[in-house]
Amino acid sequence: MVSFVHVISVESNTGEIVDSVKMSGHPIHKAYLIFDKDEAKKYVDEVKNTLSSLVEVETLELKSDGVYDAVVNILKTVRKEVDAGNTVLFNITDSSKLTCLACFISAQISEGRIYTKKGDSVVEIPTPPIKKVNEDKLEILRALEREGGSVDSINKLIELVEGKLEEQKKYMAQRARMSYHLNGLEEDGLVVTERKGKNLSIYLTELGKAFVAMFG
Repeated sequence: MVSFVHVISVESNTGEIVDSVKMSGHPIHKAYLIFDKDEAKKYVDEVKNTLSSLVEVETLELKSDGVYDAVVNILKTVRKEVDAGNTVLFNITDSSKLTCLACFISAQISEGRIYTKKGDSVVEIPTPPIKKVNEDKLEILRALEREGGSVDSINKLIELVEGKLEEQKKYMAQRARMSYHLNGLEEDGLVVTERKGKNLSIYLTELGKAFVAMFG
């Protein structure tokens, strides 16, 4: 059975949050309450006390000021629910700037739905489709993440993804393939490269880390 999981941002308005969940038109089987400010903790507790009598509730504090750090934290939670076959919705009725942006980006990457209370009604906000990243490119992103976010040469990246290739012809084919994928990843803003002498250093971007969190 598919469960409906609501990721709900909390800042300061308990009543609006509870009303928005009731008015959303969607079932709710589990809730994650996310917040990024100490002042929001008492409101998180109020919402949790109200909802926990009905559904399972967990809290997620976003401790960093960076939007993409928040996105990665949210997507790690979302991915567990998506992998379990559940439907994830984002509620941004009561959001700080950071949680609002983080929820929107997370919804776009995960293809989740996002809603908010507006006056006496709840509206769903459509997110633009995001470009798909194929498995070959995802493996490159995963390899960079495993190495702490960067490698100092394209040869090192080939070794991590493909293993050592002794045969020159196969190596040159892999190098051409790797260069092709890196160009695409850089165009999409998922990696950046920097020439250092004869070597090409490759770095995972904040957006790239978010993709790994969701798909890696």
